[in-house]
Amino acid sequence: MVFVCFEGYRILKSLITISIILFILTGCAPAQQTEIIRIQDLPTRIPTTTPEYNNAIEAERVIVTFLDLWQRREYAQMYSLISLSSQEAFPYDTFLRFYESTASEIRLSDQTFSLIAQARESNRVMVFLYDMTFTSDIMGSFDDSQREMRLVLENDLQAWRIAWSPADIFSAMGRGGSVRLETYPPLRANIYDRNGEILADMNGRIVIARVVPQNIPNYETCIATLATATNQTNEQIQAKIAQSNPTWLTDMGLIEAQAYLQWETSLIADCAAQFDYQYTRRYLDGSLTAHIIGTVGFPDEAQIPALQSAGFRQDSIIGKSGIEASWDEVLRGIPGGRLSVVSAEGVVLQTLVERRAEPSKSVYLTIDANLQRFVYRAISEAYASASESWGQTSNGASAVVLDIQTGEILAIVSYPSFDANAFTAFPLMGKTEANNYIAQIQTDPRKPQLNRAAQGRYPSGSTFKVISAIAALDSGNYTFDERYMSIGTWNRDIVRTDWRNGGHGSLTLAGALTHSCNSCFYEVGYRLNGIDPYLLPRYANLVGLGRPTGLIDIPTVDGFIGTPDTKPNLFPEPWSFSDAVDMAIGQGMVEVSPLQMVEVYALIANNGIRYRPTLVHHTALLDDVYYQFTPEILEETGIDPIVLTYIRNGLCDVISAQFGTASHIFRDSPLLDSIGVCGKTGTAQNQQGLPHAWFMAYAPKDEPKIVVGVMVENSGDGSAVAAPITRRILEYYYFGTTD
Repeated sequence: MVFVCFEGYRILKSLITISIILFILTGCAPAQQTEIIRIQDLPTRIPTTTPEYNNAIEAERVIVTFLDLWQRREYAQMYSLISLSSQEAFPYDTFLRFYESTASEIRLSDQTFSLIAQARESNRVMVFLYDMTFTSDIMGSFDDSQREMRLVLENDLQAWRIAWSPADIFSAMGRGGSVRLETYPPLRANIYDRNGEILADMNGRIVIARVVPQNIPNYETCIATLATATNQTNEQIQAKIAQSNPTWLTDMGLIEAQAYLQWETSLIADCAAQFDYQYTRRYLDGSLTAHIIGTVGFPDEAQIPALQSAGFRQDSIIGKSGIEASWDEVLRGIPGGRLSVVSAEGVVLQTLVERRAEPSKSVYLTIDANLQRFVYRAISEAYASASESWGQTSNGASAVVLDIQTGEILAIVSYPSFDANAFTAFPLMGKTEANNYIAQIQTDPRKPQLNRAAQGRYPSGSTFKVISAIAALDSGNYTFDERYMSIGTWNRDIVRTDWRNGGHGSLTLAGALTHSCNSCFYEVGYRLNGIDPYLLPRYANLVGLGRPTGLIDIPTVDGFIGTPDTKPNLFPEPWSFSDAVDMAIGQGMVEVSPLQMVEVYALIANNGIRYRPTLVHHTALLDDVYYQFTPEILEETGIDPIVLTYIRNGLCDVISAQFGTASHIFRDSPLLDSIGVCGKTGTAQNQQGLPHAWFMAYAPKDEPKIVVGVMVENSGDGSAVAAPITRRILEYYYFGTTD
């Protein structure tokens, strides 16, 4: 046992470790003895109803209880364990405020402690040293080691109590400090196309106006000018000035770039204003990829808690739709920060923990921006050329270009589009103009915000016939050489007609695809339904219809394929063979998106293998790649490869055979000689006017690389409207031809 004076203990405490206590002697006389006891040397605790209140064991019990209560945030019981003099100095409301505000600022989720040692200063004073580990939702875990807590023996209570002060939360709080959490979010990362062309960046700038209140030369005029320039009221500006230090440079609000040019001179003259810049999201071609990239904005109320837990302010900019939303965490990074105790003047008294920001990562899309641009151009020019015909009534169109061998989406266009720049939190075009623009497109009957390619639901028309042919052949209910005589009509329920008067003559199923013979497929639907009414819907599901597309980067629709089970939910009549007959030509209870049909044709071209479609190629920080897309097989359908070869032959004849439904469109195309193209027309009847025009095609013929799907709403025949657009896209892709 060693005895030291109290002054010597002050030196002693900094030298205590987990396993060893060093003892230091001072030169002062030992008028008062301090007993140093290692925690691990204390005897086993034996519960007793009459503890010896002045011993070390009882003192330790009090501090362990106090710290345990702190861990559980039971502040009222903690307060009962502090000394009477501490309670007089710090009423409960003050005590509670210290702990609650600290926990809130830290975003405290957990804390643990371990006692190191204890020292008896006198018979009435015990000092404990302990370590504490705090866990912050934002800053993670951090240690505050060799903390000191003093206990005094209360005569009136005959018990040990804690001589408490704010320093028992963090030492610098004993000097009047308070906890402050500062976070430093990284700049939102860019979005690029597959070739490195910037599609979205943070180089848009808005202006921050600042004034020194006592230096305002013309107060009344300044208030009015600031209010107008920053889109605030006079009262809001006055309140900011009243709440600020008159000698400090004070933020008065944001000024959009266009407004800044208008008000800069007046703000300098009237307010002696100074200016700084804040970066904002900018979409370099706002309408090119608006449906893909999406938009950013302020978080919804329900999003704020999670955002704050990640170290962001509640007014931070986050992704609201599209890639901006689905890859938001990657694009925004992780904020750095500092948790400290600061004085009332903001001077740092104690740094508790610091964390460097984790930089945001750029997202590189699978999209080829030049191809995307051309596809949009091809569609818009088709509308312009049809301005006196179907262009007057058609509300929109879409196109998808998909890499068959990987699932990468090279282009996905929904027409008409919209300018995503209007939807940013700080639009560069100006808030007034942006609001007017948003109101305009939200009431536009063409619904420019709808992503028709991924979220539109349409009858597929004759593009569905490939599925009917697969079901007939793969199920073994049709043979390859079986023929059907098309006479122009089919009548087992009502009289149904072919698109060609007099019919197409004797056809195999491959020939029926080439000529798009309706009556042949009416018979297919009828026969398959008689064998099993679920057979055709089951094959539609097998190739991906009525199911998720697999694309996770943007919202998509599952579409709908009716069955005998689902029809009663929609119609009073039970399922009949007429429903199967309608489905066999892509009408009736068939709803698909253009993206889904592109996936179907990619599967056919790829021998029954279905890849997950994707829009993100990789993510990177400078030259360091963090995520790299690799092709993912969603499923291998197991469809007989011989059947698929047979189907592909029929599709190739659609374009190359003399009477193929699209042969006249591709007759003089350089594609036929050098590459070869296979495809299928579709003309989908609907209740909104002219049929929807479809065309699906893949190329090259022998080693398919890409699938192109085009759908034009209410425009007429697929061969007349959609096929020419598809031809232009294919020629651009392979030859760079733009005419």
